[in-house]
Parts: sequence; structure tokens; C-alpha cells
Amino acid sequence: MNTPFTIEQALAIIAAHGGDAARWPDDARPGVLALAGDPAVAAALADARALDALLADWAGADAPLPALDVAAITALPQQRAPRRLPLWLGGGAIAAALAAVLVLAMPEAAPPESQIAQSTATTAPSAAVTGNDADVVFATVFTPTQDEEDLI
Repeated sequence: MNTPFTIEQALAIIAAHGGDAARWPDDARPGVLALAGDPAVAAALADARALDALLADWAGADAPLPALDVAAITALPQQRAPRRLPLWLGGGAIAAALAAVLVLAMPEAAPPESQIAQSTATTAPSAAVTGNDADVVFATVFTPTQDEEDLI
């Protein structure tokens, strides 16, 4: 390598490739090793080697997984997921409630005129009324018939 290696370049190679010189690029290896005496490069090498050791321990840890005890698992009480109603059933309930509200809110249909005339002709007030003054009209409207008296 003809150009001198800088500390920043050495730190970048250590950060990218770790603390093992075998993993560094071939053309950079002599320059980084030449700067290994610099305190910043030495500290970066120590940190990278410590990280490499941790990664090697983690990668080499082939601890066997514990065996599953299927009989013990199946002997445990099972929980069932709560049942959900189908979506269309909820929509149907809403539609039925809306229809009930509309039916109850509708005014009752008035009986035909012929039924009104027929009912007033058959049911006469208990007091005979002649004239238009207020007392007579009040007596006509608010005086019960004999059938009404029997109910009271």
C-alpha cells in the first residue's frame, strides 16, 4: 500500500470488519496493524475484540432446548375462545329494532268518516242538548253514558 493510512480509515475498517485482522481487507491489513499502537486505534481494537468474543459465545451456544411434555400440556384445562355472533345477525337485530321504532312512532290511522258518524249516532250523550252555550257543550262532551257509568 503506497498511500499512508489515516487513523480515521483504520477506525472505519475496525468498525466495519471487527477486531480480527483475518477479516480485514488484504490491502488494508498492514496499514491498520501499523497504526495499532495509536491509543484511539488500540481502544477500538479492544472494543471490537470484546464484541467479537461476545458474538462468538452467542453463536456457539448450542444449548439443547428442553423437551416438551405433550401429556402435561394436553392435561391442562383448555380455554375456548368466546363465540362471536355472525356479522349479519347483528345487522339484522339493528334493522329489527329500527323497524320496531318506526312502527311505534307512526300515528294511528284515523277511522273512516263513516265509522265516526256511525259511532256518534249509536251513542248519544246522557243529557239532551239544545243550544250552543258553553255549559251545554261541556255537558255533552264530558257527561258519561250509561255504559261508561257502568265501567266506572
